[in-house]
Amino acid sequence: MTQGSLSATSSSGDSVSAASTATSTTASTAADPGPRWWVTAGWIAHWILRVWLALVLLVYGWPKVFLMQMGVADYGDALTAFGEMSPMGFLWRFMAFSPVVQVLAGLAEVIAAALLLFRRTAWLGGLLAAAAMAVVFLLNMTFDVPVKQLSLAMAVAGLVVAAPWFARVGRILAGRPVPAATLPTPIPWPRGQRVTRWTGPILAVVAVCVPGAALGVMAASGGTQSAFSQVAGVYRVVEDTASPAEQLADDDRWQQVAFGQHGADRARLGLRLANGDFYDGRYSVDGEVITVELYPVREGTYGLVRDPERTLTLTWSPAPGGMALSGDGVDVTLAEDPEFRYLFDRGFHWAPTTPVNR
Repeated sequence: MTQGSLSATSSSGDSVSAASTATSTTASTAADPGPRWWVTAGWIAHWILRVWLALVLLVYGWPKVFLMQMGVADYGDALTAFGEMSPMGFLWRFMAFSPVVQVLAGLAEVIAAALLLFRRTAWLGGLLAAAAMAVVFLLNMTFDVPVKQLSLAMAVAGLVVAAPWFARVGRILAGRPVPAATLPTPIPWPRGQRVTRWTGPILAVVAVCVPGAALGVMAASGGTQSAFSQVAGVYRVVEDTASPAEQLADDDRWQQVAFGQHGADRARLGLRLANGDFYDGRYSVDGEVITVELYPVREGTYGLVRDPERTLTLTWSPAPGGMALSGDGVDVTLAEDPEFRYLFDRGFHWAPTTPVNR
């Protein structure tokens, strides 16, 4: 065989090899058109679930951060006896007395929501949301808070969102090699990805920041305590011009009153009568005039929304160790009651001291 024949044969073989390679590549491309429709549908459902979970977390998280869901500890609650509270009311007062706990709980929910809205951190947001909602579900169950089913659904949703990365997390915990992360692809089409690449993160930042900014402005403009600081406190009646009833059960004279210190135009109020009846309500101060709105006597089960039963217009003036109130059938002298303010006045002590568990 001549040199020319060998060259021709070699050239012919290279051509066949190249043709085979091109044919193989074309066939491979045709055989792999992209993600199957059910994969895309699954990621779309995954995206809907994590957006829903993130939005609900923001609805509950930001109000906790700004102490708007459970509020803050208030003198208006000082006269509520332990046995008079509902389990939910007890939990709300605990959280109100612990603003750091309330804020941290809110931050956990807000951070989980933010992580859920970004593809690369969705798995971490799902795990954090599941953990936070599991704690909330436990509290709802043990303190009889009505939204038990919602908190359970949110905890399960967090696990479902994180499920595609369970194997990866397991490898990390086991110290084994970890493959490249799988990113959610609810929009597999290149043209759509060119749009969502930028709009997705922008909308996520807006969804997280706008509600927080709005609630922050509301919290900052919620008024000051200056209007209430003149009368805020817990008092017991030391003088009353009204005569006592023949039977204690019929004695509706004032025994104790608590004026709250937090609010915008109105603050909370608690009133205990000599016969043991308890009224809660709201009050406002305008110079020497105190306007009191009282809800019906506290008894039995009632909802969150109530209408005032009666309104009192009182005039107040300073008195030694307290103040005097008069108007609408009330003529009493009040003295501050430090025993019913002990919870609020105790304060924080870092140094080891004698335990005070009263």
